[in-house]
Amino acid sequence: MQSLIRALAVLLVLVVTGSANAEQQRRGGTEAQYESVQKFHDDTVKLFNQGDLEGSIDDYLERLRVAHTQRMTIVGREALEESWGKAFASTQKPYILSNILEMEVNGDEVGDWAYILCDFASLVIDQDTGKQVGEPVNGRYIALLEMTTDGWKVLLDIDNGAIGAAPHLEKRLVDHLFP
Repeated sequence: MQSLIRALAVLLVLVVTGSANAEQQRRGGTEAQYESVQKFHDDTVKLFNQGDLEGSIDDYLERLRVAHTQRMTIVGREALEESWGKAFASTQKPYILSNILEMEVNGDEVGDWAYILCDFASLVIDQDTGKQVGEPVNGRYIALLEMTTDGWKVLLDIDNGAIGAAPHLEKRLVDHLFP
């Protein structure tokens, strides 16, 4: 049951993010640079949904900041690993569906940056029962990425307080995970 739910979540992310590319607003950059940012985004979501804590944390720079309008601010990968580690170690796993709405890319050399505005929907599934825990959440976030020698990494991840801004993604996530 666990692997089926994970496979469905990953498939859903790939289908939704793939179909959304035509609707994105893009500034700066080339098609290849947009594709590399999109791939980074999609791979990051996939790792998170697979419960890969190490891979998920590796997508962030050491000097990262994760800022939430109604919660704490996390500074550094160690703090992020501590925060996310609790959720990843539990039998109640978070899943996310995320879609890039807007991106701006300023090159693809080390030190260059990209900005993405995304909408998201997330929910928690109890891995023992396969059932949803609590209510889904949806909204928007902004991420500032930096190109490193290892590829794109997240420098800043901001929940911009637009809770409820993506009910369409919430419905898709729930409908596909619980047909």
